[in-house]
Amino acid sequence: MPYFSIETNKKLISGDFSHKLKRTSEFVSELLDKPEKYVMISIKPAMSMMHGGSRAATAFVELRSIGLSEDQCPEYSKMICDYISEEFLIPMDRIYIAFENLNRKKFGWNGGTF
Repeated sequence: MPYFSIETNKKLISGDFSHKLKRTSEFVSELLDKPEKYVMISIKPAMSMMHGGSRAATAFVELRSIGLSEDQCPEYSKMICDYISEEFLIPMDRIYIAFENLNRKKFGWNGGTF
């Protein structure tokens, strides 16, 4: 059950927005080697954001998933930054990522927990 959220100050065109949602869902599924049917994506464009005193393009990304290992985070950080930089045209040094390993007993779905 991965949850991947992108907050950015970049504006997205509506047709482009649907494409980015789908492409991002596929990316996270491949990144974590988990079925896409369990992947949840949230993209929040045009947010009021500033990074380092500048309003230039920036993003805050969250990746939450059951079984997310700290050892994998450096590799995931590189892959996520590459993806966000290419797909959203945001420089890698203007992207922050928060990783969270979820306890399966404390995460609900379909009337139960994992």
